[in-house]
Amino acid sequence: MPPSGARRTLAQALSRLIDEKAKCDGEASVADQVIGEAIGKSRTTVWKLRTGQEVNPKVETLEALARYFGVRVAYFLDEDDVADDQLAALAAARRLREAGEKYGVPDVNARLAGLSPVALAAVARLIERLGDPERSGDPGRSGPEGQVSSDVD
Repeated sequence: MPPSGARRTLAQALSRLIDEKAKCDGEASVADQVIGEAIGKSRTTVWKLRTGQEVNPKVETLEALARYFGVRVAYFLDEDDVADDQLAALAAARRLREAGEKYGVPDVNARLAGLSPVALAAVARLIERLGDPERSGDPGRSGPEGQVSSDVD
């Protein structure tokens, strides 16, 4: 991360995306060769971008990287706080998609488009809790005075 108030570089932005994608999809998904093939560039080009040896790529390259990592092109140009918001939204949408797939709620992201990352995370927790019988117990159970329990992480 750059010092407070300093603009982050393209290499730092790309490295952050690579780190996040590796956590979710594994190291193989972020090999320079894999990224290069996905965006129509050589692994050398990806390596140069990642290491800061190439600092002025074409717009088409940024567009291809943005598509591959699921962010807007502006991610590579924005300040850290805007980029962090995009990463948080991406992570929340991914968690929600995975919870929906695991517990049989198809196309949940499309149905909840426009919610904040915090709201998406809350919906994902709810789906996870309701979908996991060991965590939720009887989904129809009542709390005190006949109220339905609403404790979600």
